[in-house]
Amino acid sequence: MTSITKEISNNVATLTLNRPEVFNSFNREMALLLQTELDACADDPNVRAMVITGAGRAFCAGQDLKEVTTPELNPGFKKILEEHYNPIVARIRTIEKPVISAVNGVAAGAGANIALACDIVVASDKASFLQAFSKIGLVPD
Repeated sequence: MTSITKEISNNVATLTLNRPEVFNSFNREMALLLQTELDACADDPNVRAMVITGAGRAFCAGQDLKEVTTPELNPGFKKILEEHYNPIVARIRTIEKPVISAVNGVAAGAGANIALACDIVVASDKASFLQAFSKIGLVPD
């Protein structure tokens, strides 16, 4: 199972964060794959707009804490910010096509920041946004 799925229909690419068992929380593989897919859609003349959404009950719960609490998996917060989240947000903000977030559930931490970086945010009545950085000693992205 891939952590990001892509479907193109009527010139709209839908990128689905696809780790529903962990509320679509990001690990390194998913963060790098999202960057690749954003670049591919930006360069594809058949894609006129993009939608980012989440599989299952959540949009994105932010960073997968299992990755950062497992020593052999932990790349370190500096690397996570510099190689994962900052490039994702920068890509979303500079793509010359509309990028829409379709928030279907919780959008927490980095997940909320990615949703809010999009040009348009569409949120269901089950959507919620949470910034809990200060509770774990971090500043928002």
